[in-house]
Amino acid sequence: MSRSRQAVKVGLIAVVVGIAGLYIGKPVLFSKPVPLFASVGLTLWPTEMADVAVKGSGNKQQGKRGGGKRGGGGNHEILARARNVTTGVTDTFVRAIGTGRAAKMTDLYPESSGRIQELPFKAGTRVSTGDVVLRLDDAEEKLAVNRAKLALKDAEEQVERYEKLMSSQTISTVQMQNALLATNQARLDLDKASIDLDRRLVRAPFEGILGIMDVEIGDYVTQSSRITGLDDRSSILVEFVVPERFANKVKRGDTVELRTEAMPGHTFSGELTALENRVNSESRTLKVQATVANPDDLLRSGIAFDARVQLEGDEWPSVPSIALKWDRSGPHVWLAENGEALRADVTVIERSADRVLIEGEVESGDIVITESVRDLRPGTKVTLQAEPGFTLISPDEPTAPLVSETQTPSNKTGVKGKGQGRGQGKNKPDTGQTDKGEPVKSSGSQSGISPDGTTKSSS
Repeated sequence: MSRSRQAVKVGLIAVVVGIAGLYIGKPVLFSKPVPLFASVGLTLWPTEMADVAVKGSGNKQQGKRGGGKRGGGGNHEILARARNVTTGVTDTFVRAIGTGRAAKMTDLYPESSGRIQELPFKAGTRVSTGDVVLRLDDAEEKLAVNRAKLALKDAEEQVERYEKLMSSQTISTVQMQNALLATNQARLDLDKASIDLDRRLVRAPFEGILGIMDVEIGDYVTQSSRITGLDDRSSILVEFVVPERFANKVKRGDTVELRTEAMPGHTFSGELTALENRVNSESRTLKVQATVANPDDLLRSGIAFDARVQLEGDEWPSVPSIALKWDRSGPHVWLAENGEALRADVTVIERSADRVLIEGEVESGDIVITESVRDLRPGTKVTLQAEPGFTLISPDEPTAPLVSETQTPSNKTGVKGKGQGRGQGKNKPDTGQTDKGEPVKSSGSQSGISPDGTTKSSS
């Protein structure tokens, strides 16, 4: 009796193992309900899973059923937002460190030696052209001037007497000529004495502000003694050098932005006013000079400036920053062409907060996809929706809007933009309100917009 029970147990175990082996290894046999197990409500292999098991490999390669979900050329269309590619100009500039100096500046020195008698102005005083800044003792020079005046007067009176005597032929012509010569010599002596007297003064050669005085009243100075400095700071000249590769790009009239640590947070706008006529063969640089107005007298001579010269940039296709994607192959964008997604590998030329200048098989006016509800693959069918505030223009028909409004279930009011089409620059919305709906995140995110305009989540 015990042997028969053991045989039954072994048989049952063999049946269970066999069924399990078939269940694992040959699922196609159980793709349809088995009558024996269906009578007790048992389904060994669901019909949907069997169908996937049998046809899964073919779908992955051909991109039909499974391809629609992955965006690989299936029949399911993916909702995507897009904009037209515009034209942007590179922000090309050259920077250098320069030194500023007053438009007019000089150091004042006396023209003769002597003791200082008077200093009419103090440091920091604004003086006009011709104002006396320093006076030396001039007693001897005043005496010389008075002596020269007396000699001139006597010579002129002698000439008058000789002219009266000439009429009566009392004096000779030679005597008259000697009297005239003495008069001219007296005039020269007076001029010389006046010049010597004037040299006892130091005058301001132009209008400006005096610096600190290096001398005091009573000091004995010579022609090599510096009195003070005089600066006309109504404008500041900034000299700096640029590399020789920019020598043929900078020119007079270019705008220069200037910043200095002496005035943090301030940006001064200047203009290139002078360029050296040759490149320095040793440093391979070109010296240039910029002029910046200084009406508030905020800048001083000798200040270091960070100079930036804006140059003419090159034109490149411009796309929104959100449209640029990256993977192992590098940067790329997705274009929409004939209702399908097309990948275009690009090279980033310049990037800013809201735009990217690129190089590649992208032209101004092309439609670039900025956001999509799912990952894109080449050939994925897409339904385009214009970015809020923009109008899509078909590259083939520049005058015909492809998508002229941002649509939502509750509001389909269009927002038109200015400057659409090829190379028309950044679009700007007209006044008016538009229901923009929820923002669409880039591919690979957890949320998006379904084709009917409602938000949904994806796993």
